Amino acid sequence: MIKTSLTVTTSKAKPGDARAIDLLMTLAKAAQCFQSADGRFHVRVGLGGCDEILEVRSRAFHDWLLDAYLKEFHALPPRWVVNRVLDALEAGARFAVDKPTVHVRVGRGLGGNKSCYYLDLGDASGTAVEIGAGGWSVVDRPPVHFRRPEGSLPLPEPSHEGSIELLQPFVNLGEPEFRLLIGWMASALRPMASYPVLSIHGERGSSKSTLAQIVRKLIDPQSVPFLWVPRSARELMITAAGGWLLTIDNVSTLPDWLSNGLCSLATGGGIAGRMPFTTDESNVIYAVRPVVLNGIDEFVGRDDLADMSVFLNLPPISPSRRRTEDEFWTQFDRQYPRILGGLLNAVAGALRELPSVKLMELPPMADFAFFGEAIGRALGWPAGAFISAYDNNRRGTSARALEESLLGTALIKMIEWGEPETWTGSPQELLDLLARWVSPCEAQAGKQWPRTPAMLANELRRLAPELRTRGIDILFRRTSTSRLITVQARGD
Repeated sequence: MIKTSLTVTTSKAKPGDARAIDLLMTLAKAAQCFQSADGRFHVRVGLGGCDEILEVRSRAFHDWLLDAYLKEFHALPPRWVVNRVLDALEAGARFAVDKPTVHVRVGRGLGGNKSCYYLDLGDASGTAVEIGAGGWSVVDRPPVHFRRPEGSLPLPEPSHEGSIELLQPFVNLGEPEFRLLIGWMASALRPMASYPVLSIHGERGSSKSTLAQIVRKLIDPQSVPFLWVPRSARELMITAAGGWLLTIDNVSTLPDWLSNGLCSLATGGGIAGRMPFTTDESNVIYAVRPVVLNGIDEFVGRDDLADMSVFLNLPPISPSRRRTEDEFWTQFDRQYPRILGGLLNAVAGALRELPSVKLMELPPMADFAFFGEAIGRALGWPAGAFISAYDNNRRGTSARALEESLLGTALIKMIEWGEPETWTGSPQELLDLLARWVSPCEAQAGKQWPRTPAMLANELRRLAPELRTRGIDILFRRTSTSRLITVQARGD
């Protein structure tokens, strides 16, 4: 991080403009400008008695400069002068050696001599929660850089007298799903390499949106708790990179591009494009983010996204259990600091237990599985309770994927009733063979049935993990003259 001391002039300046640049640069010296690890430029400025990180090209920093200039000189600088000063700030920071990471809401840094996680409380004092294996505490000046996107709201100061069990009366979930929810939220409070997508389903009036809003309030409260379904992959990535938790409400269907984009967000992905007004400079946006989706329909159709998801299916709520919005949120807000404290207790306890966790098999999203099991140990759940809930959740998803696939159903019928335990042949031969196990009406039903050998091979690759859970292995092999598929039924 460096302080700028540049003076910028231009031959095209009008009388007085050079003076305006000098005055504005003098004011800008109060802002510490630096280039972050992702290549973007930020400034640290004093706002409301604490330091805050702003992007150099943000509206917030633009207004900070104008406000300082107006208070000092009782006039506004020309617009082009402000842009030239911003250019100068970025030029001065570009070649600095130190390029720190700027975090949103959660980050990782050194607390003393130990690596700790930090949760930005988002209040005017700039405090954060420091979380380590020994517990958690509120610190005034966290050793990490946080920026606060537009619309961010503060979290309450958590209570050390809290318990995560206080959340149970506010969510419409059974015990296994409640444990998955706690594991998912605790994972979302620490920077990880991947996050499963939290997919909430239920009929109208089952409190889907309420549950999603609770998750939002406990992790990353925003003035706008829900977003519409994005219109493009670029819009999805830009929105996700601009905050921490992404919540999308009332989802009915997920087109393939959006399903692929959510998979990228779950494990880390980015988009690149040419920067405006340049010839070949690339602007890269990268993000890995926790995502919450909710809707009535079972909208996750692609098997790859299903494999990266945790599904919470909410039962209907009887009229006798319903509460008014005011009553519900009044009761929740009364327990809010203690519930948050209980969630932080779970994170700290999991960090303590994590080194001792051993799993016999690694499921998809293995980091989530490890941390969830560590949370279970920290909270005193029975051994393997979290892994059991997660495995059952995934098996239910696999069963639904096979039930909804005409090809998967035909293949299971073929194995169970007709063909030998091991079959090998070309994709065309397998397509002809499977057609015997489908009625003509079903085979003509729109896009469900693969029309070509290539489509057959593609769908089998997507179904292979689900078929494996049913004891059926799909193997692909190429020779110099042909492609072969082997279908093998295991006896286990």
